[in-house]
Amino acid sequence: MTNGVPSSKACWELDVITVRLPSTLHADTLEIIEPVADIAALIDVLDRRIPGFRDQLDDSVFNFAVNDEMLLFRARERTLRDGDVVEVIPTISGG
Repeated sequence: MTNGVPSSKACWELDVITVRLPSTLHADTLEIIEPVADIAALIDVLDRRIPGFRDQLDDSVFNFAVNDEMLLFRARERTLRDGDVVEVIPTISGG
């Protein structure tokens, strides 16, 4: 039981979030093995692992997708679960 909620996970099993980053952010695929509640918390974790990450991240330049679902509004509020795959995708525009 965790925080009053029954847990089916053994104590040695950790949450894993896979993050795919574009080459413009100087990284590739990372596995985050710690509790991450939402995209905003994930950005905090990534900024610790990749110094300056937050400064490079601009909502007008990058979008987020979780499990192939593009997040277009309030992406930072999107909750994350064990096994989610998050992609940071450069915005492409043309005319």
